[in-house]
Amino acid sequence: MSIKTDIENVTDIIGRLKEETGVIIVEGQNDIESLVNLGIKNKIFAVSQKNIFDVIDNIPEKEIILLTDFDKKGTFLFKRYRNELQNSGKKVITIYYRELKKYLKKYITEIEQIYSFLEKRGALDLNHDFNY
Repeated sequence: MSIKTDIENVTDIIGRLKEETGVIIVEGQNDIESLVNLGIKNKIFAVSQKNIFDVIDNIPEKEIILLTDFDKKGTFLFKRYRNELQNSGKKVITIYYRELKKYLKKYITEIEQIYSFLEKRGALDLNHDFNY
């Protein structure tokens, strides 16, 4: 696949993510900023440096979207949070993580890099809507 096709797929995924209502879990504050810059208005929690069980206890919503980084640590956190959230009765949405990782891992490894990656390639306009 070409980078153009990968970017089109990523912008489509981000567009679908904007329609979701679930809470998003990311690793750090910079990840939150990147998603907000992309126009995502969901409640977003950063979990870095926090106890997994405290995080779960402080999220009353039943539907959780996991968006950890695509590196080794992020993949580990993804699996751990997915398992613990499911065990606590939450519905864990993993499709966005899996799809973004599929199309972005060869270019970037962190959620915080998505906005700048798309911006540098002209895939964003000033209103944070995507050009197709």
